[in-house]
Amino acid sequence: MKFKLSKYMHVIDDPEILDSTAIIYSTRTGISIEMSKRVLDHVMSMNFDQIPDDIMAKIIQMEVFVPENQEELHEILESNKLGVTDSDKYLLTYVIQPSGNCQLGCHYCGQSHTNKVMSQEILDLSYQRIIEKYTAMRDTIREMHITWYGGEPLTGLSALAQLSYRLIEFAKEKGIKYSSDIITNGLNLKYSLFEKLVNDNQITQYQITVDGMKEFHDKRRMLKNGAESFDVIMNNIESVVHSALYKEKAHINFRCNVDAENKETVLDFIDYLQERGILQHISFYVAPIHDWGDNKATIKGVSKQEFADFEIEVYMRLLEHNRLKSTTVVPERVKKPCMVVSQTSEVFDAFGNISTCWEVPYTPYYDDTKYYSGNLLKDAKISTDNAHMRNWFNEIPTNDSWCKSCKFLPLCGGACPKDWYEGTPACPSFKFNIEDRLLLQRYINNQS
Repeated sequence: MKFKLSKYMHVIDDPEILDSTAIIYSTRTGISIEMSKRVLDHVMSMNFDQIPDDIMAKIIQMEVFVPENQEELHEILESNKLGVTDSDKYLLTYVIQPSGNCQLGCHYCGQSHTNKVMSQEILDLSYQRIIEKYTAMRDTIREMHITWYGGEPLTGLSALAQLSYRLIEFAKEKGIKYSSDIITNGLNLKYSLFEKLVNDNQITQYQITVDGMKEFHDKRRMLKNGAESFDVIMNNIESVVHSALYKEKAHINFRCNVDAENKETVLDFIDYLQERGILQHISFYVAPIHDWGDNKATIKGVSKQEFADFEIEVYMRLLEHNRLKSTTVVPERVKKPCMVVSQTSEVFDAFGNISTCWEVPYTPYYDDTKYYSGNLLKDAKISTDNAHMRNWFNEIPTNDSWCKSCKFLPLCGGACPKDWYEGTPACPSFKFNIEDRLLLQRYINNQS
């Protein structure tokens, strides 16, 4: 069989970066290898008999060499589809938004909040739909995962508690694994509530957003009446992460939204978390503030390259505090970019709407659009099998995204299909800082 070099790889061989060695990083597998520049020349020339056996074995594992007649884009997309199909056989995942309300008035939020909590009828219909899906696939389903989202999901606590209780009991009855996480602003997350969420509702993973130091957070994530939120949220988090229950059963993933206004304070915030004894108990990441549909005027964004450069600064600061996980530095192979490509994933909001993307509900920009699949109260039969964006992998070869020609496609799967549909490149940050990531990973490996 004849072979060719895969186009899905990135090579670092600049002598100003690495003196006498080079790094090959395969995006088909997410694996990298360092070698001498002499061996690199043999790899790139496919002089197989000149490549040392140990390196050749790793190169084959990395899929740097592929069959000459292989159409790699097709191979990657088919592998993605197969991976999603295999996952769908065993796992049901739902995003449930029990409330359309939120206490905060973040200027960059694209949602429109109302004092709406899931009614009993919508709760019953949501539960019924999940059970019907399980029943149709009962021979293979082994796990159910629920993400509680909003608005602010803890403003719909009664609905969350009732529905989670019913789903937990159903999972016990059927002998399947149940797990759940929550995306919350942390304002209501007193320890007493956290204890109930973990023990009664089996919510063990928490994503909480704090946008830097108090001075900036309180200008961006204030209450709707203008009151400050930073101290309340941070006090809640501190009491939670120092508890025995948290250390045994739960984890918080800290998100810090970044734009031109607060970027310079984020590193100080990391130091603050360390000083307060919080950083060592959480995960921390930054994300660029993005357009939800019609909030461009309120965003003071940074370019993708600016954000990518800043992300490396964040990694370095986390490394200083020994809080950088090496597994998060270099991206791994991804077969499912988001829930939208999965036939066993749906979003229910407090009005009974069903969609396949959690950025759609409560966002007026998407009202009466194809992003919704139906409404539990109005539609007798709702199918999301061919919902908008479901067939993303089939569309990549012919759509207007850059994905079909990008060597990083295996690492992100195209990232956010919705962004591409709306003309916004969804390229992830690692496309712009991959060399820094690889070198940082190399440094971490050499220290261990």
